[in-house]
Amino acid sequence: MNIEKKSRVTSFILTLLLGPLGLLYSSVVAGIILIVLAIFSAPTLIGPVVCWILSICIGDQCTYNHNKNVDQFVRLISANRV
Repeated sequence: MNIEKKSRVTSFILTLLLGPLGLLYSSVVAGIILIVLAIFSAPTLIGPVVCWILSICIGDQCTYNHNKNVDQFVRLISANRV
């Protein structure tokens, strides 16, 4: 587990500018899934736009959850040291 916090601002900027590619910063699995969906839905033009918006929302949520888990892990480790 990566115990370093991720920046929500960085996640937002990456997903805003790069869409599903920027989501790879927050969640590799979700990023790959949205990249594939965007590629296959490209002829409709609405699919990639939806994937782009979803990547912004999912990126922020994944970063928030990651940071919350890191905080819980650090508290657990520090409580066991006492």
